[in-house]
Amino acid sequence: MKKQSLIKKSNKSIDNKELIKARNKVAEMEALESSILEAIPHAVIGLQDRRIIFVNNGVKTVFGWTSDELIGRTTRLFYRSGKDYIRIACELYSILEKQPIASMEFPCLRKDGTKIECMINAARIGKQLKEKRVVITYENITDRKRAAQELEFSRHQLRQLSAHLQSIREKERTRIARELHDELGQLLTALNTEIVLLKNKIPAGQNILSDRAQSMSFLVELTMQTVKRIYMGLRPGMLDHLGLTAAIAWQAEEFSRRTGIVCDVSFNPEDMTIDPDLTSTIFRIFQETLTNVQRHAKATKVTVNLKATDDQLEFVVKDNGKGIAEEQLKKPDSFGLMGIKERVYHWGGSEAIVGKIGKGTTITISIPLPKTGET
Repeated sequence: MKKQSLIKKSNKSIDNKELIKARNKVAEMEALESSILEAIPHAVIGLQDRRIIFVNNGVKTVFGWTSDELIGRTTRLFYRSGKDYIRIACELYSILEKQPIASMEFPCLRKDGTKIECMINAARIGKQLKEKRVVITYENITDRKRAAQELEFSRHQLRQLSAHLQSIREKERTRIARELHDELGQLLTALNTEIVLLKNKIPAGQNILSDRAQSMSFLVELTMQTVKRIYMGLRPGMLDHLGLTAAIAWQAEEFSRRTGIVCDVSFNPEDMTIDPDLTSTIFRIFQETLTNVQRHAKATKVTVNLKATDDQLEFVVKDNGKGIAEEQLKKPDSFGLMGIKERVYHWGGSEAIVGKIGKGTTITISIPLPKTGET
């Protein structure tokens, strides 16, 4: 009997040690869970039957409430109105009935009445949404959203400024080209006429004077050609008088003559009437594209297609060069490509620049056109 009593005491001692060990383990796990919960900078709350059963210290930071003030209450305190509270609860619980987690942005309210924006993440406890047991985190994203809005506004202003500068530059180009053509061109023509008249009055046998007059006439004609090349580069007169298709055909011909690269163009329809400012945009994009082909593509042929429908303008330029690489498209100093993108963006259009190594590059631009009767 004494031996059995000793065995029972020994077993009881072992059981007590195991129990203490288990309790210590549970306490350690609870302490770890508590530490993890408090380490989260966002507000974390636990709900059961829509009542708060636990919170972390982040609630004080995000909303200004303490845990003692929140336990047993609803999350109505976090929202700007009862209507908002009902709406967010319905949306979250509806999602959690079907899937384990739910996320959304929602306007919230601090204890002091300050309005904030929160990213809300909710997760149900367990596989089923029993007793509406969920854990919800609230992240204050007010500053982030404000910064994003300010960035977007700044970006919009920069684009507006860019478009404004483009417009001013185009008008200045037009003005200078017109003055070169109308004023300097006419003066040079008059000067050349005077030289021809002077040459005709030189007596026979005055070969030196005749040669000088001929040389002067040649220099004036050369100057006239230079002036024409300059003002055509600034703003081709045919762009205003004959339209976009004629200007593109002329530019393609000039490009081929200057570089030796074949440039085939096609239009559908052959004659199209579009907004004058959009006409300038497409023409400048074409010029920039040809410049890139000449500098970088090592192409022997360029194919150009311009198509206008009732509601869209599509412009495609394709070369058979070495093909632009992906890293070149992302270079921050690719100002030519950047300019093309900004011009297209201003008109609410889209662009696609696709390069295939060894097979060339294709630039596709689509711009919506106003319907008949729209301004």
